[in-house]
Amino acid sequence: MTRTEVLAAIRKNQLIEEAVLDGIDLADADLTGGRFEGCSFRKADFSRANILKTGFRECDFSGAIFHGTDLTKANLMRMNFSSASFQGATLHETVLTRSNLAGADFAGTFISWTMMQHADLTRANFSGARFEKALLQHSKLIEADFRGADLLKVMFNGSDLSGALFKGAHFSKIFFQACILAGQDFRGARFSQVNAAKADLRGADFTGADISLSTFMEADLTGAKLARVNGQNALFKGAVLQSADLSGADLSHSFFGESNCAQADFTGAKLVNALFTEANLRAAVFARCACHYGDFSHADLTAANFTGANMYAAKLHRVIEERTNWTGALKIMLKGTDKDIAEAEDWQPPPEPNQP
Repeated sequence: MTRTEVLAAIRKNQLIEEAVLDGIDLADADLTGGRFEGCSFRKADFSRANILKTGFRECDFSGAIFHGTDLTKANLMRMNFSSASFQGATLHETVLTRSNLAGADFAGTFISWTMMQHADLTRANFSGARFEKALLQHSKLIEADFRGADLLKVMFNGSDLSGALFKGAHFSKIFFQACILAGQDFRGARFSQVNAAKADLRGADFTGADISLSTFMEADLTGAKLARVNGQNALFKGAVLQSADLSGADLSHSFFGESNCAQADFTGAKLVNALFTEANLRAAVFARCACHYGDFSHADLTAANFTGANMYAAKLHRVIEERTNWTGALKIMLKGTDKDIAEAEDWQPPPEPNQP
């Protein structure tokens, strides 16, 4: 079929079925009311075409061009868009769930209220794109390119982001729960109010990033680099930070309860009012840290190094303190084990009287 024949069929309200339309030029065409089922549009050009009320089902758009096309509310789920180009397109309330978007190009595109769950976005290009309220849960985003992207309220829960590129990207109110993000480069990123609970962040680099108000609960940050981060009010409950570098970080008011920070380096970090209750801090380094008003109750401080740390009014209730180095530490108003609290913790209800 030619362009003319396609437009004529649409005017007659005809269903276009199983048509091979590879390479067809539909740029600037008005496809309103068109119905296409099982058609092949490989390398077709839909640039600036009007498809707001066009129906597509089980079509192949691999390599197709949608430059400047308004895809608002288009239902494009379960279709093939591999290597398609969406540069300058409008994706608002667009449905691309379970579609093949491997190698698709979304560079510089504004994507809002769009659904891409369970999609294949392997090596997709989102560089410089702007996201607002998009759903990308349980999708394959291996080696996807998000460099320089601005992401607001995007859900990546359960997605595989292995090898994805995030350099220069900024994140706000993002869900990265249970995502694979090992070795990612988040240096200097705005990573505020992000939920990365249970994420794999082993070896990730957050050097100089803003991670304030973010949650890393039960995440694996083994060997991660968090030097000089702004991490005020961050949540690391139950996280693994073994051998992580947090030197020079501002982690005031952050929560590390039940975390594993063995051999982690907090040298020079600001930990005012930080909570390390029941944390594993074996051989961790807190040299020259500002730990005033911090709470280390029930923490394991075996072989930890607090050389020159400011421990003003910090709590060390029932800590394990073996070979802990306190050389030059400021211990004014330091609070050890509270006998009354310890007695309450050890209280056991009296045995029930024997029944006759």
